[in-house]
Order: sequence, then C-alpha cells, then structure tokens
Amino acid sequence: MIPGNEESGKRFGRWSVLVFFLAGCSPNLVERAIDARGGAIESYRKEVEADVEAGIPGQWSWALAYRAPDSFRWSLHTFGEEQILLFDGETARHQLGGALLPATSADDAVRSQAQWFAVTSLDVLRTEEVHWEEVPAGDLPPGVARGLRARFAGSQTSFELFFDRSTLLVGARGPVALAPIGAGLLDATFSDFRSVDGYRLPHRGEYRLDGVPLMRERVLDWKVNPPDLSPDIFAGAQ
Repeated sequence: MIPGNEESGKRFGRWSVLVFFLAGCSPNLVERAIDARGGAIESYRKEVEADVEAGIPGQWSWALAYRAPDSFRWSLHTFGEEQILLFDGETARHQLGGALLPATSADDAVRSQAQWFAVTSLDVLRTEEVHWEEVPAGDLPPGVARGLRARFAGSQTSFELFFDRSTLLVGARGPVALAPIGAGLLDATFSDFRSVDGYRLPHRGEYRLDGVPLMRERVLDWKVNPPDLSPDIFAGAQ
C-alpha cells in the first residue's frame, strides 16, 4: 500500500458515511415548506373579506376555522342570520342563526372542501393518509420553483401544491365542489405573506374555478392554534 493511503482511505470512508447520513436526513419538500412557514399548524381561524365574481357576485365575508386532519367550520356572514357549515370529519351539519339543523352524512362536496383545507394546510402531508410526489420541473407553472402532487388514500383524485424559492406555498389546484356555484378544478394563488405569531401566512388569494375567475380574497385576521378550537366546535358547539 502506498504510504498515507490507509489514513486517506479511512478519512474518505468516514466522509462517505457522513454524506450518506446527511443525505438521508435532509428534509423533504413538505418538511421544508412547513419549516419555511414557521412550523406545524394543528388548527387555525381566519376572518376573510372577498370580492366574489361567480355565483352571487359581490363583497362577502366569512370566518373559516380548520382543525387537522379534516374538520372545518365555515361561517358565512350575511345581512340576515349567519349561515354555518360544519364538518367534524364524519358528519356534516348546517346551522342557521342559532338553530342547528339535523346532521347528515357528508357528501362529496363537503369532503372535497375538507380535503382542500387539509392539503393547503400542509401538515396532513406528513401522515399516511396522503401520498405525494414531486411535480417534474417541466410540468411546473411559470413563476414557481417546486411543486408536489398529493392524493388521499383510497382516492383517485389529486391536488397540486406549488412553492416559491423560499418554499412558501404560493399556489394550489384540485377538484372542489362549491355549492351553489358548482364543481370543478379550483386554482388558487397566495400572496402578501406577513408574520403572524412566528408564522409567515398569506393575506391575499385569487381563485379560479375551471379557469373562470371566482373570487379575490383578503384575510383580515389569522389565529394560529387557538386554544378554543376544540373538536366540539366542529360538531355544533358554540
């Protein structure tokens, strides 16, 4: 053996092991996106104003609460009684004013909305409930750096998420049903990221349904992981 090669070989071996270890431990796209945002989000509530262009055009406002993995409470503020759609992961309910209507089995429309809220919140992508893969660079829309395609276990439909160079979620698209407007491919872009309790969250969104402008959204207030969003809230508790 040439003098010095034995020690050089040992150093190379140790370096190879280190590189292999670091490569195996490097965060994947989902982990990087969650870290870029500021961390995990178990639940949130946001107050929204929107200029709606389809269905019943005009300026609308609502509160949306979400709790992982698939519960949501969508409260539509109207001039009359507040209308609320609740979903606790199994059962859908409607609440009109203070009256809670009988529970019904969730239909495909409600589940499509729950899946949209789940994938765009990112954390569900860490679970076995969702399978995902990166979108090839050649298939990415203009202006985004990376993307992924996600599919819930047992489902044939998929959602696509798109990220900028900072790995912030700046776009999403997937099949969603929005009664009474209709069902189709919902395409969203997110912008105006601001700091909220250590998280970087979008305060503007633009949505299209099957290529037709749907609404422009302005988030007035974010609450991340608020302590009052218990599971009972999504079953109709006040």
